[in-house]
Amino acid sequence: MKKALSMLLVVVMVLGLLVTGCGNSQEENKEGGDKVSAGEKVEGGSVVRAMPTDILSLNYWYETGDEGMTMLRPVYDPLFIVAKDEVRYYLAESYELSEDGLEVTVKLRDGLKWHDGESITADDAVWNFQVKSIAENKASSGTKINGQLVTVEKVDELTFKVILPEVSASYIATLGGIRLIPKHVYENEANIASSELNMTQGVGSGPYKVKEWKQGESLTLEKFEDYYRESSLDTVVFKVMPNESAQEIAFENGEINVHRITTSDKLEKYSKDDRYEIVTLNEGRINYMGFNSNSELMKDIKAREAIATALNVPEIVSGAYGSEEIAVAAKTVFCEQNFYYKDIDGYKHDLEKAKQLVKDAGLEGKTLQLVYNSSRANMEDCALIIQQQLKEVGIEVKVTGYETQGFFEKFFYTDLGDWDLGLNGYSTNADNQGDEYMFSNQGFLSKNLVSTDEIADLWNAGDATTDPEKRAEIYADIQQKTKDAYTMVPISDCNFILAVDKNLKGCDAINIVPVFEDYTKLYMTE
Repeated sequence: MKKALSMLLVVVMVLGLLVTGCGNSQEENKEGGDKVSAGEKVEGGSVVRAMPTDILSLNYWYETGDEGMTMLRPVYDPLFIVAKDEVRYYLAESYELSEDGLEVTVKLRDGLKWHDGESITADDAVWNFQVKSIAENKASSGTKINGQLVTVEKVDELTFKVILPEVSASYIATLGGIRLIPKHVYENEANIASSELNMTQGVGSGPYKVKEWKQGESLTLEKFEDYYRESSLDTVVFKVMPNESAQEIAFENGEINVHRITTSDKLEKYSKDDRYEIVTLNEGRINYMGFNSNSELMKDIKAREAIATALNVPEIVSGAYGSEEIAVAAKTVFCEQNFYYKDIDGYKHDLEKAKQLVKDAGLEGKTLQLVYNSSRANMEDCALIIQQQLKEVGIEVKVTGYETQGFFEKFFYTDLGDWDLGLNGYSTNADNQGDEYMFSNQGFLSKNLVSTDEIADLWNAGDATTDPEKRAEIYADIQQKTKDAYTMVPISDCNFILAVDKNLKGCDAINIVPVFEDYTKLYMTE
């Protein structure tokens, strides 16, 4: 029993994660296996990044896009992060899993402070769960398992217990990623989602606190002196720059010191410039083209098969990204770094077969609406190549881009059939935590995404299974059945490549995306 449950959340043999053994608490990993960047360290300085969109508010709960969550990550610490080969602790110093796998006891660090000087305690955590349990969408993350609420109890001033309604193999990672908001700030608000405090407060727990937010222009954060660890940089600045050319000009002028590279020509250019260093991380993201389940045309599996057969994915990736150093063609709903990735063949491009399938499905001469996130790199190029490829089989495509929040509203939350195809990307986490919300027809992101009851049941079964071999079988089955049902077309498996001012170090300290998980690792050199 103990052996099986010790594998419950992370399946050490298969997943390689360092997690709690049954009844044994995880002690703090202070070193964390981080890389050490060379260079003579100096105190002070700033990291300045360009972002394509602004935050919606100063409350992390209500950021739905990667850009907003990235900007607020230095402000709000998670409890802990479950990584491939370690657990990195932040607000929490340990957690303990009960032998039956249904209770998780979390102990917070002693002496933690909110940015306004108030203490962070177990009361904050319990209140957060109580409020989150009645919230919607992303704000409620971590409060439910398979639609059933978890129960949270205070143990002492620094300890709280989460009681699960049923076994969940991915819940520990979800729990660890929760970012708390301060009870004393929000407890008297009737509706936190619409509270004016979201636009003015931003009282967080991380190494940097809000100094100034100029809406539509920039977010400036300054070092929080009462943080439990030392930070080297004085400030972290995010400048809102929707235009990629403007971002590049600002980078070369020294206005920003971190710049994402999304094309092969820019990778070659900055690799040869001795003012910069290149940092390459695997993004752990699959970019895909989804079919709208509310579109009358896309409800027909024959129509989806016709489109999938018409698309030449390697050609799309080559044209949009230009180099395998940037991205490779994706095959399944999981990226290759996922513990359950199965090397199955992607959809086979067959132009003549696609033309016949288009006729049989009644798509010939039809005009389809394709939407994409214009704030995401390479999406527009992918959309235009897809438009051209589908034209070759007799389908016209109207392409429309939306900035992140507008895109998410249309793609995920508004269940209308006013578009047919959509380009998006999602993180395929090591243990798939949260993915069922996209691919299960019970998930809050599934209003517009094609799925089946069988696939939804498989996602639930995978999360409730403790045996590593059975979990691997279930997730392999999910990848094959998702392909067979033509629920989406995987497009690209990308790297996240940065050109960085050579005097800024620590960007590779924690090799994950989104960057940067821990801003205390960043520092300047002379």
